[in-house]
Amino acid sequence: MDTTKATPVAAVTTGIAQRPGTQPPSADGAHVHRRGDQVCAAVVDGAGHRQETIDFAQHIPPVITLMGMAMGGLVALTTAGRMAAAYDRPPHMSAVYASMEPGSPTSVHWIGDCRAYGWDGQKLTLWSRDQTMGEWLRWNGGVSIEIAETQDNWARLGLAQATEMTCRQLEIPEEVPVVLLVTDGVSDQVDLETAERLCKEHAASPQALADALVAAAEGEEDGPAGETYRDDATVVVLRRTD
Repeated sequence: MDTTKATPVAAVTTGIAQRPGTQPPSADGAHVHRRGDQVCAAVVDGAGHRQETIDFAQHIPPVITLMGMAMGGLVALTTAGRMAAAYDRPPHMSAVYASMEPGSPTSVHWIGDCRAYGWDGQKLTLWSRDQTMGEWLRWNGGVSIEIAETQDNWARLGLAQATEMTCRQLEIPEEVPVVLLVTDGVSDQVDLETAERLCKEHAASPQALADALVAAAEGEEDGPAGETYRDDATVVVLRRTD
């Protein structure tokens, strides 16, 4: 008699990848928490590299995922935001949170300019909307697109300002099996065409996809000297299995 037991396949598989930018250590953070078939994930991106920011980026992602699992994404972000006041100089930090499980849409909450993308097998779609001054200027009009683009690196809101009025939320349909949570070190430095190609190549392997996206974030020229600047880059990939 064959007594071999089949290994159960997780309903949601994940991948996490990070690399520091030009000024290590990283001020990004990420965490994934699983309870049964439900997976909660968080990615955060601190502004600057003060020690308070680096410390907050290390400690706050599991607070978001555990609180999110227990009470939902809005409570998770607002609770994490209150903790910024524990520092003499509260860090400015963007955050995105997602909860994925079988039979339900993927719930996403965010504040600032961390992003959520969805891969449906054919197309990579940006689902979140950056809370930056550039995006605010484009939304309200009155200035040229060129001027608005110069303000895209200014996140108007962060965790320290998280409330039920400032946090944003949406649902990505269940038919979209792969969700990416990224910091702007990825979204600014990996163009959509490259990201879609990597999704096509690695969608079945969340860890391979996360690694590939971070590796593709090579950096960009910064300032008149032409030196290459690399921002901290972080990716969490969530994949709902068939």
